[in-house]
Amino acid sequence: MRHRGTRIALGSLVLALAAATSPAAADAPRSDRHALIIGVGHYAADPARTVPALGGVAHDMVSARAMAERMGVPASQTLVLQDEAATRQGVLQALQTLRTQVKPGDRVFVYWSGHGSRYFDAQAGACVETLIPHDLQDFTHTEFARLLKPVGDVAGKLFVVYDACHSGGATAQRSIGPWRAKNAGVPAQCSLPSNLRSRSLVSAAVEAGLGAADVVHIASARPDEVSFDHADRGGLATVALRQCFEGDAQDTDGSGAVSADELVACAQRHVEQALAGQPGLLPHHVTIAGNRAFVPAGFRGSAPRTPSANPTEPAAPADTAAPPPPAAEPMSTPAFLAEIATQADSRRQVRVQAERGQLKIGSDALSLAVTSSHDGWVYIAMAGSDGSTTLLFPNALDGQHRIAAGQTLVLPRPAWRLVAGGPPGTNRLLVAVTDRPRAPALLAGTPAGPFTQAPDDGDGRRRLQRLLADTAFGAATVDVDEVR
Repeated sequence: MRHRGTRIALGSLVLALAAATSPAAADAPRSDRHALIIGVGHYAADPARTVPALGGVAHDMVSARAMAERMGVPASQTLVLQDEAATRQGVLQALQTLRTQVKPGDRVFVYWSGHGSRYFDAQAGACVETLIPHDLQDFTHTEFARLLKPVGDVAGKLFVVYDACHSGGATAQRSIGPWRAKNAGVPAQCSLPSNLRSRSLVSAAVEAGLGAADVVHIASARPDEVSFDHADRGGLATVALRQCFEGDAQDTDGSGAVSADELVACAQRHVEQALAGQPGLLPHHVTIAGNRAFVPAGFRGSAPRTPSANPTEPAAPADTAAPPPPAAEPMSTPAFLAEIATQADSRRQVRVQAERGQLKIGSDALSLAVTSSHDGWVYIAMAGSDGSTTLLFPNALDGQHRIAAGQTLVLPRPAWRLVAGGPPGTNRLLVAVTDRPRAPALLAGTPAGPFTQAPDDGDGRRRLQRLLADTAFGAATVDVDEVR
């Protein structure tokens, strides 16, 4: 883009500079992470319903805490219910407490390990899946999703993992070698769910009104599969997920961070490796639904696992060392910005409209109208037609990036008017409105006039994600073409 003053090439833009100063935005203290961890390895005695113990749940509790820590949840904001504490009433009370603690935009991790079950509900005409608390007063998936909804209605992202199964296929043979099925009391009528409608936690969450954009559900197995517990290690899916959280998951699409989808793909490789060679046993499938692009563990990169001095913590067994995934083509820069936008809180609506969707090189200026449903701070990143990624706003000439709910900002302002400067092609602009100011210095990029150009590598993408998506935010993208 072009101006009568000083011209600076910036990807597809040439800028005229005017003198101005910009205050630096500061990071606000973080307290926006919460966890509820539930594990039931021992059940109340009931002659009418015998539910066997699961020795690995104690290990799962350690692993779940480790995953919560990876997600930035402080110990003071982690609610833990185990065995006798994990009664129906205990779970209800914990969910109520969690709801009072969570503030708009916070992120919440909910984990459950234990037996699942299933029964046929004649009224629903389907097999209903349940989670079994210590006192055997089951939660149906529909009920549990309904109980989660008040938390999900407030949280920016709700990340749910449950390591249980509901299939009756292993009723006759509950143990295979060291592996014990994590189900109990499934009647024959529901042991072949492929022949009957089944209401999974995912479908129940959708029915309860939990938005798919703001919720991630990970289950240890499909509804018609058996997931396993190992007394010396924990749930197979939980062990796999923890290993992936702690360094094994890879950024296969080149986005600069490990998404929930990549986390699950890593866990599935571990499950298949662990069960390889078990006679008569096929690996179960770790499943995911909801916002698969969400990055649950921050943007700081994965650190290698280190041995723990905690004797209850299971070491990563050699037989679950998963092979690396096949190499994939890194996503394009415009696709990368679009993926950041998919991680936004759907309740924080951002609208951006370009005055012109097509700009003539050398004469037409960029003009954007930005509105937001919430108060916040505006950031604009651009994937230029030349392949560069640049933080356009705020910048050294204009640091006034606060926006009020319902307000319309017209950008660029006169101090940094931008005229199309080529090359011909499409520029994608990501407009993010964050719930708190972020420090552009986090990008650690290269100055390009008053702007900051992100490093053209995985670290640069990781830093841009951390800058824009590490707290609650709304986002929208717009494409602007430059033509001769």
